[in-house]
Amino acid sequence: MPLLNLDDQKKVAEYQNFVRTDPRGQVTQDPLWGELKANWGHVYVYHETNGKIDAVMTVLTVEAVPGKLLAYSGRGPIANLDDIDLIKALIEEALIALPDNVFLLRLDPEVPYSDELDARYRRAGFITRNRQIEHMHGNIQPRKNVVLYYDGRGEGAQKITDEESLMKHFKRDYRNQIRRAAKDGVTVTSGDSQADVEAFFDTYVLMAKAQQITHRPLSYFLRMQQLWQKTGFFKVFLAHFDNQVVASGIGFSYGDEIWYMYAGSNRQYAKHYAPYAVQWEMLKWGLALGKTEYDFGGVGDFVPTDGLYKFKHGFAYHDPHAEYIGELDWVVDEQGYQEYLKQFQ
Repeated sequence: MPLLNLDDQKKVAEYQNFVRTDPRGQVTQDPLWGELKANWGHVYVYHETNGKIDAVMTVLTVEAVPGKLLAYSGRGPIANLDDIDLIKALIEEALIALPDNVFLLRLDPEVPYSDELDARYRRAGFITRNRQIEHMHGNIQPRKNVVLYYDGRGEGAQKITDEESLMKHFKRDYRNQIRRAAKDGVTVTSGDSQADVEAFFDTYVLMAKAQQITHRPLSYFLRMQQLWQKTGFFKVFLAHFDNQVVASGIGFSYGDEIWYMYAGSNRQYAKHYAPYAVQWEMLKWGLALGKTEYDFGGVGDFVPTDGLYKFKHGFAYHDPHAEYIGELDWVVDEQGYQEYLKQFQ
């Protein structure tokens, strides 16, 4: 099972093409993600059948306890997660290449939770972190996501084939709010330029301040823009009102889904429902590309009292809840692992 040689441009392109086009593909498994995370180390492992890549595992490393490294495969690997022997083989190959001071190799694939799959991984020697973790920030990535399925899953859902059926998929008041935004003069543009990212960042900072949460620096998003510009896999959506940007969103198109990753808004203009207009345009992007899923991202829980869920669920009103398997931990150094877990207690 080979390691990706980043000097082999042909193989890197093949690796990237698999990550981008396989139905299970994820932007966090693209080698460009390793370039974005410039302060992390990286190892790329892949598996081939008859000379064709059919599984990959992108692993990034960072010091997570003093002197010891966490190795993390974000939303990975991209592989058949039912084939645990394959997953373990990917891990074994990665560990050969990883530094000796790695204490943990953590996977968190986007695969549905089931008691049966959880038990199989535990029997195979993994520590699984899912339903026993009560807070969404107890995992690196949220385990519970709101997802709109264009193929019509869930009670009362119909297959979404055009903009009319997409609009009907939402709660009635969400339809009204999208129409209200348009009536008030809110318009939405999309692009991948530096100016688009800078306009997004202004609303992103406003939202972070309003919610009293930390935010990434502008340099992070500018690097993202430089790496993905003109690939077609990255878009910034900007809602304009009264000659200024009042809401925004960043999305990635990988595999069978659109991942709505970042957002911003100016609450001063809340009555014009610009964030709803942004979602409408982003959801139409997924429809135009023939996607199966639109991932709104994580929520604390599937309850109306959860603010994230309350907003996102109105768009995915008919859709089943997406609960993922969570983190699959392959522990290399038990002492380092226990020290690491203390920060989540």
